[in-house]
Amino acid sequence: MARTGRKPYETTDVVKFGANSRRLQPPDCLNDLQKRAFIDLITSVPRGQFRASDRPLLARHAELTTMAEQAAFELQQGGMVIADDKGRTRVNPWFQIYRDTAKELRVLSQRLRLDPKARGDKRAPKTEPAGVSYYERMALEGYDDDIDAH
Repeated sequence: MARTGRKPYETTDVVKFGANSRRLQPPDCLNDLQKRAFIDLITSVPRGQFRASDRPLLARHAELTTMAEQAAFELQQGGMVIADDKGRTRVNPWFQIYRDTAKELRVLSQRLRLDPKARGDKRAPKTEPAGVSYYERMALEGYDDDIDAH
């Protein structure tokens, strides 16, 4: 039966099964947590949002994200104010690390158009990011079924 009315404006960003993924691969210089942050970021936006030239900025974003998370953890464990050997109190050094990484993340988010202001377009979105399949996620994380068992 034919549908009446206009077609929906929003579409889903999908790729045919078996087609090469156009998503950027995480650089080898990132550790496991940073690679996870990189993959989480690139899979949360439409497939064509980033280009190869964005890869260094995305890598720095992943590094800063993990640094900010570590600093936040250390602040939760030690508190914002700590006492030294003589009983004097001072600001936890992790606070400055957290503040600096959060500031740099804000700048990078603006450059990569990840901040709410960049998404604040008045028009309806044309492409909604599709869910990432298990196999695509595993390929991005570097797991490959074609590993030679010799």
